Amino acid sequence: MTARSLSPVQRWLTDDELNIIYTSSYWNDIEAEKKKEWWIEDGNYERCRNYLDGSKLLLEYRQAELLVGEMPGRELQIADLAAGIGWTSALLSKLESVAAVHCVDISCHRLERLFPHSLAMFQGNGAKIRRYLGSFYELKLADCSIDAVFLSQAFHHADRPMKLISECDRILKPGGRIILVGEHWIRSGAVIRRFLTTLLRRRRFVTDFRSLFPPDPVLGDHYYRRSDYHLLFSSMGYRVRDQIAATGHMLYVADKGT
Repeated sequence: MTARSLSPVQRWLTDDELNIIYTSSYWNDIEAEKKKEWWIEDGNYERCRNYLDGSKLLLEYRQAELLVGEMPGRELQIADLAAGIGWTSALLSKLESVAAVHCVDISCHRLERLFPHSLAMFQGNGAKIRRYLGSFYELKLADCSIDAVFLSQAFHHADRPMKLISECDRILKPGGRIILVGEHWIRSGAVIRRFLTTLLRRRRFVTDFRSLFPPDPVLGDHYYRRSDYHLLFSSMGYRVRDQIAATGHMLYVADKGT
């Protein structure tokens, strides 16, 4: 079953609630979106596929997909948070072990207009897809209802990472898994370069990491160190491991206790 099988988008947010969400105006700017490789409403899937291949994002996803495939069970419930145009959701829906993919995003046009095209592009199973216009800080999913939470190029957009992890923990079943794909890997060399740039150009002596790597006010990117990810998840009792993804970004998997 394909995009024609898609059920309607469920709105968890009113227009007023959506408008006050951090960076929502950027992600709902249709004219800006039309300039990106993600704009596939015109049926130009090849451009998007070439971008996913060339940027190694597709290969990065395949690494993360293995972490879903190794999970026990044949009726997995997956939450794809900040799902965007739904290309990862489409691929997840093709896995035999996955029963449903719950896709959450704050972009109306990505969910409504581009999502069906992603399903067509990757021949996903629309019958497994559930779409929600909502915040990943307030998931209207039942407690202990999800087997795995998937965030691709998404977690670093959280300005309240502990709130996000707590909400993921709430919906996760015992033994569930959180998978983060496409997270910034800030090496020590990058910290040193940023320190020297700040010192030489701005005549400021700054050693605090948060001051050296402030969040992007437009895109909403936040910068967390590898140690930050481990500390955040381990403080919630999760077992954390990581690997370098094909893109050079970091991939984290955090397992919840049973």
